[in-house]
Amino acid sequence: MTQRSSSNFTSILGWLLLPQLAASYLLKTVHWVLLRLVPRWVPHPRTPRYALHQRLSYATVITVYLIYTLWSTEQNLGANYYHVLGMRPDTFSSSQLRRNFRKLSLILHPDKNPQGEQQFILVQHAYNVLSDPLTRFVYNHAGEAAVKCQTCKSVSDFMLAAIPRRLAMYLTFIMGSVAMQVFRIGKYGTYWRYIAIGTFAALELAMMTRTTDPLLIRLLLQLAPHRTSFEMAQLLQQVMVCFFIAMNQIGPQFVPRENNVNTVALAKQLLAITKNTKTEVLGKADRLAGFYKNTGLERHLSESFASELQLGMTIGTSRKFREEYIDKLNSERVKVDAE
Repeated sequence: MTQRSSSNFTSILGWLLLPQLAASYLLKTVHWVLLRLVPRWVPHPRTPRYALHQRLSYATVITVYLIYTLWSTEQNLGANYYHVLGMRPDTFSSSQLRRNFRKLSLILHPDKNPQGEQQFILVQHAYNVLSDPLTRFVYNHAGEAAVKCQTCKSVSDFMLAAIPRRLAMYLTFIMGSVAMQVFRIGKYGTYWRYIAIGTFAALELAMMTRTTDPLLIRLLLQLAPHRTSFEMAQLLQQVMVCFFIAMNQIGPQFVPRENNVNTVALAKQLLAITKNTKTEVLGKADRLAGFYKNTGLERHLSESFASELQLGMTIGTSRKFREEYIDKLNSERVKVDAE
């Protein structure tokens, strides 16, 4: 358990620290090669094309690290009870189990091999679990911890005892996801993250309460026949976690962060300009109409001048505001690309 926790902590640190550094070295290496082969393919720094190269190198590093993390997780699962007894779950037979157990017992017995006492105890425990159809089923579908229930007498007892512990892990996933939202971390794929958590929880619950594995588990066992159903569920959980970590690492690189443009502030600015424009229009219209004082046309001309001026100045103001907004938006995008 300690080893697995340490491995998970190392994996999290890796996701936080390695991608940026590795992506930087990857980009430098690729550009170094291209400079000697096809120099025109190397863009100038602080250009959109250079920013694209940065994003692609980062996405490549994340994808490779994702594959490595999954491979490392599979390796860290270690040997299961079938491995200990030199067997595989898909080719299990009671006769082969007894033969392998007798052979290993003779080799590892403390009388003949004092240094193999711990291994001998492990072999005995693995045999006791796999030789009983009840505990073998529980081990395959709920893991080693579920088999340790001392008061359980049936499959239902074992599974009911294991379900709270397994679902508690998914509750931890949900609380972690909520915390990420509260602290505005990992905003990409939030909806699908909750869907995935619920789907995997339902999948594992079905696996623990049914006599046959779900179709997805059966298909994956075809790819990894040396693993149990429970181990495949653990790998799927790691796939889920790593996938959403990767998504939140790659997402900011390719999704424009247009929220950097303060649209609310710009809208308030437009309202202020419009108000000032209206005041300015009415003042100019009154001054123009003053030339026709005492002619009886002053009020009519004032309204007419105000209407014409307001139309022209509003069009000009709107056009100017639109141009300023587009300039600010483009400048923000250039900053994001440069990062």
